[in-house]
Amino acid sequence: MLQTASDVNPNGNDNNTQRPSARIILLPTQLDAQMQAFADATTSGARSFACHVYEQGGRTHLSFSLSLTVLLELARLQTAEAKKNKSNADELINRPIIRPHVEEIAKYLLETDNYILPPFIFNTNTPIKVFAFGEGVVKFGYAVISSNVELYVTDGQHRLEAIKKVLPEKPELRKDSVTVLVVQEDDVDQIHQDFADCAKNKPIPPALLAAFDVNDVLAKLTRDIAKNLVIFSGRVDKISKTIGKDPNYLFTMNQLKIGVAEFLFGSSRKQVIESRSNLSNGEFKAMVERAETFYMEFAKNNEIWKLLLQPASQTANLDLYAFRQQRIDFLTVGFQIISRVGHRIFFGQEFTYAQKETLIKALASLDYGRDNPLWENTVVIDDGSGSKKIVTQTAAVDKAVKVAINEVRELTGINLL
Repeated sequence: MLQTASDVNPNGNDNNTQRPSARIILLPTQLDAQMQAFADATTSGARSFACHVYEQGGRTHLSFSLSLTVLLELARLQTAEAKKNKSNADELINRPIIRPHVEEIAKYLLETDNYILPPFIFNTNTPIKVFAFGEGVVKFGYAVISSNVELYVTDGQHRLEAIKKVLPEKPELRKDSVTVLVVQEDDVDQIHQDFADCAKNKPIPPALLAAFDVNDVLAKLTRDIAKNLVIFSGRVDKISKTIGKDPNYLFTMNQLKIGVAEFLFGSSRKQVIESRSNLSNGEFKAMVERAETFYMEFAKNNEIWKLLLQPASQTANLDLYAFRQQRIDFLTVGFQIISRVGHRIFFGQEFTYAQKETLIKALASLDYGRDNPLWENTVVIDDGSGSKKIVTQTAAVDKAVKVAINEVRELTGINLL
């Protein structure tokens, strides 16, 4: 708990010796706290850092804002090695470094100017002396950190390694700072629990990630399409993981993103999408225009999709769940098939406007019913009890795309391969 100056034992030990705790010395004013900290640091060869002091979960927490340079100077890692520490990883503070995760963060820092990093959490088993002032539950103070105080990373080792990696390439990051929370703790089990508790935040659902991640080029393209096209506007669930039985929504944001990837890049595989991440503004605008043209033309020429040309507010009685039970084009796999054939039409060969129009009409005229033998043993199989089961594997989608391309060729005489 927070102590006044009179509460602190002169020999530097807390009255409660069972657990380490920050040694908080409360003083009347900020000037008093600042002068005492400066004097203490000067005489002991330590460094003084401004911080906020508060209680949480029975422990005193210190919150700092540190430059990246100082962060790297102070942070210590005690990382388990995947091969070396198989049997005693629980005795070390940090889990093994996951290099792909470090690379992912490093790439983000290099490519994103307005980046954001969550706070780091450190622990120390050496009490930190803090000269503080204030009457509220959150106090301001000056922490004196001497050379014998070791600050080990509880949460943030991958961010720390990524910063080390990118600084030679992006030295201007040294001017930036981060938030660091220091918790007094010497129990390794509790340190591990602190890390586990930090990881209990629910991951962002794919739909929300597609809706919120402005640095993801594909997500940005998908948001524009969802907003600009009447067939999708108001019919895309931007929160849920799945649509379920909801009759009002066509796709989740993530499902729409998968289909848009198929149209734009000819694939929704992660490696293909990442290879196209550095689009210029001109390419971005051109792709959105082509996607909007394709999906609108498809809807105009398909008897069922034509119903979506009216705003969602005017088609409240349209049961999209029923369509999902009857058809494949209202499911992700069907949308993938349509979109990938669309990619062949707009990006595969140099077709004339009239040829594109003919090809889209042919694609829209196909029967996308689950019972159509056209899709049997590709994305639709008989489950043995008379029901038609949807298959979502990549190989099944690839096979169905070939079927669709062959059908379009039969109808138009134009080869898309």
